[in-house]
Amino acid sequence: MLCNISYINSVKTQTRMKFLFVFLPFLTFSQLKEEPFFGENPGNLKMFSFTDEGVEHGKRPLVVALHGCSQTANSLAKQSGWNKLAKEHQFVVIYPQQKRSNNGSNCFNWFKKKDHSKDSGESQSIKSMIDLAVKNYDIDTSKIFIYGLSAGAAMSVSMMANYPELFHTGAIFAGAPHRIVEKYSQAVKAMNGKIDKKPEEWGKLITNDPAEQDYPKLIVFHGEKDGIVDINNARELIEQWSYLHQTDAEQDSVIEHFANNENVQKISYWNKNKEEVITFYKIANLGHALPVDPGENKKQGGETGAFAKDMDFFSTYYVAKDFGLVKMEGIE
Repeated sequence: MLCNISYINSVKTQTRMKFLFVFLPFLTFSQLKEEPFFGENPGNLKMFSFTDEGVEHGKRPLVVALHGCSQTANSLAKQSGWNKLAKEHQFVVIYPQQKRSNNGSNCFNWFKKKDHSKDSGESQSIKSMIDLAVKNYDIDTSKIFIYGLSAGAAMSVSMMANYPELFHTGAIFAGAPHRIVEKYSQAVKAMNGKIDKKPEEWGKLITNDPAEQDYPKLIVFHGEKDGIVDINNARELIEQWSYLHQTDAEQDSVIEHFANNENVQKISYWNKNKEEVITFYKIANLGHALPVDPGENKKQGGETGAFAKDMDFFSTYYVAKDFGLVKMEGIE
């Protein structure tokens, strides 16, 4: 999902087979509102939003949710369950959407320098969407969060790196470090987990000095059986962000069977002030998919699909809790 399918097909048969099974049906946008005029759009993207307009609000948090390859804004909204939580807890969600004219597999172009660079391409388009949401929906600018799956996750990391002052926290599902590649031909090597750098090398790919800039907190989710984006990318991403937070990449806390789920391990990394700045949810028995838990209970949600698997774990709920959008309710 991180890369263009047509390119993968030309590389090797094994990688091709990982992608060819994906044919998503047509989905309506009944729950989402299209925002056709959102400002500067050099990346040629679309913007959709979800907000509960029927209730009086004060300033509200904002979640920016980026889909993976072969997905749409609507399919991510359905599978992730973000809209349900947004209505219950009164925040706004915007969904940038790729166009097939930009990428035949509907992937955000995380591997193109012009698109993952600050004030350029898709990165600038997403920034414009956030600016519009802040203006139109009375957003609390101290509570802007970003969330992405696969190609959307990689682009989310780049947004956090490019505009660190904008985001409080980002949640990255099967993503990769910022600037892991600069051109299309290196994408498969990255996806296969073959790029290894030291934390300082990763950190210096981001131009802002971490001693002078506060960087967003990072939440990483990755399935141990991910055959599309190797889990080594999660480790490299944690190393990049540990450098930015001026800490090490050594685990400070480990919770086995998090939320009473034997597949979920929660690992925490602290800064020098013992504040949790990086969280890693390592999911056993999960491939390249969102872990969801369809149901009507408060801690259930999401829908299964091509890239969403029922793991009895509504990951979006726990992301929302980590973002501070859902109040703590007992021991999780």
